[in-house]
Amino acid sequence: MLKPIARLCIRAALAAALLAAGQAAATDIVIFDQPVSKADRRREYANALLNAVLQRTVPEFGPYEIRHAAVHMERPRLFEALKDGKLVNLTAYPATANWMRELKPVPIPIDMGLQSWRIFLIDAKTQPALRAAHTLGQLARLRAGSGSAWATLESLKEAHLSVVTGSSYNGLFQMLMAGRFDYLPRGVNEIFAEYDTHKQDYPALAVEETLLLHDQIPSLFFVAPGETRLHRRITAGMEALLKDGSLERLVLDYHRNDLRRAKLCTRKRFELPNRQLDPALFGRKELWLNPFEARHGFCPALLPR
Repeated sequence: MLKPIARLCIRAALAAALLAAGQAAATDIVIFDQPVSKADRRREYANALLNAVLQRTVPEFGPYEIRHAAVHMERPRLFEALKDGKLVNLTAYPATANWMRELKPVPIPIDMGLQSWRIFLIDAKTQPALRAAHTLGQLARLRAGSGSAWATLESLKEAHLSVVTGSSYNGLFQMLMAGRFDYLPRGVNEIFAEYDTHKQDYPALAVEETLLLHDQIPSLFFVAPGETRLHRRITAGMEALLKDGSLERLVLDYHRNDLRRAKLCTRKRFELPNRQLDPALFGRKELWLNPFEARHGFCPALLPR
């Protein structure tokens, strides 16, 4: 007959085994944020990447389920909801100092930095004035548009550019076409989808042809502070996709046509400061895709003849 101490040890071991089995079988619930509308295609790539990340980590972390928040939330409301972690526990957004500090960032740019290469939506009649801007000082004579809570706002201001802000995403397109500002900087990964979506409503809408801003603001996955396991899972998946080249392939699969349409190599390029973020975030060179590298084929002048 087993002694009482031995029975207690066996019970404890069985309880631990059952708990471990329950944890292994648990499904990770991801609640991702909603786009502005069904016409807003900015979340297509992030959703595809999220699926790839979670699928890659099934052997280590087990099953998962992706849900979406009930409603779209503008950036300030989304930030508060993420801190609470009930309505949404994951998003992908350009990084700011307070998001880096108060949420759990995954420090690998989801698009390898493509969104930080910015070209402009404009009213077509503004093209001559922008074509004549050869310095940041000359560009500062014109007015940029920005969301009032966008990460790029501080970089525009630090470069001493004139900025007019709006409080809603859709409202910025109306403000642009009403002449409230002269150009709306957008990531090369998002501008053509936005142009194609809004062109019918705004026939004079155009993509500016000559200028390029680089604001060095990475777009990252941000996890709710209480979701330590989910943060470990997303980080592990991103590292795995980065290591075997899957991340770069996915970025290019989704954005190759955008990069071709952007014709970055023909544009005058301005570097904008980013003093909001820890420079250590930029230390890993393998995290960043350089669209000017000859191997990508977007700059014909750089290719061997």
